[in-house]
Amino acid sequence: MKDVVVPVDRAQDASRAAAQAIARYRREPVRIHVLNVQRPLPGHIARFFGTDDLRDFHREAGMRVLQPLIARLAEAGIPYQEHVLVGKPAEAIVDFAAQQNGAEVLLDDEPDSMLAVVGLGSIGSQVRRLMTAHTATASGAGASGAM
Repeated sequence: MKDVVVPVDRAQDASRAAAQAIARYRREPVRIHVLNVQRPLPGHIARFFGTDDLRDFHREAGMRVLQPLIARLAEAGIPYQEHVLVGKPAEAIVDFAAQQNGAEVLLDDEPDSMLAVVGLGSIGSQVRRLMTAHTATASGAGASGAM
């Protein structure tokens, strides 16, 4: 079964992400990974907390973002796996997709601004740029149709 990553960085984006994931699953059953990437707390703040406290903090914050997406998938009867990571969002999404056997990543529509095209815009445009570079490095063939 093919893996599909559905990254969500804001709860407001969950409805659109859910619609994309449901449509993708109905075209062809796939293993859906819902993903939120939390940015690490600055060191001057994080040093006052233990590792377990920081892990719990990030997990809870990530699950709040994913909750609307998870509710829609559950309502539609679509199985999913939930993941919350900590790091630089675009890099973490690309690395996670690679760890899932080169999973397809569902992103919003193509960017339309010059900043987005060069990867300085949204997280989605940064993911596109990194996946294109990653695919070119891994296979020498450029980006696949996975996005």
